[in-house]
Amino acid sequence: METKSSSRRTVGIVDNDPFTLRALRDVTATMLGYRVAWAQRSAIDALGLCGEDATAPDMLLTDVMMPDMSGITLCKLIRSRTASIPILAITSYNLDVYAAKARDAGAQGIVNKDDPAVITAAISAVGNGMTWPYRSASGTGVVTFSTAAAAHERVSVTDVQRAIATLSARELAVVRLTCETLAPFGDIAAKLDCGESTVKTLAQRAYRKLGVSSRRELMALWTEGLLT
Repeated sequence: METKSSSRRTVGIVDNDPFTLRALRDVTATMLGYRVAWAQRSAIDALGLCGEDATAPDMLLTDVMMPDMSGITLCKLIRSRTASIPILAITSYNLDVYAAKARDAGAQGIVNKDDPAVITAAISAVGNGMTWPYRSASGTGVVTFSTAAAAHERVSVTDVQRAIATLSARELAVVRLTCETLAPFGDIAAKLDCGESTVKTLAQRAYRKLGVSSRRELMALWTEGLLT
């Protein structure tokens, strides 16, 4: 995993499909000269990485449909928190369906996975502070995107989503494992390779930020924040 110490611009990539992830790494690193800060298959892990100064990339490429959290929600959570990471959404689904959703979530453009030339051009544009408008195949529909700064000013999130966006990467990891596995803190500590006391401290911090006092409340809020 690369950090901000690199002189080249960095890109973070999140896509649950390992083949797409590998292809996007090759395109950004080989053809465009970006340094790949990280490539993740979990949208929640990507959210945590984007929230830390040491691991936040200069640009994010995100799949739209992922099992743990949609790219649309990921984009919205990141954009509500910062204007410093331009985001390009990528999908194999119908762009007519998702272009406006990506725009409203604060992305700077959207492209289809099946066109490498367009992907390369869009990454270059968004990475250089521009936007990538979407035009339907018929030419009758156009979705224009805002810059990251402008989108940051207007993106709308729920109070729950705003609270989730404040969690650190480690707090997110503890909350995710708590909600996904229902495991005790000792088991979560083993998965995260840290002490049980550390997990308890992280959980307490997350509970305070999210305004909950029990696992039941945490799970209800977590689901609401990620799926709304």
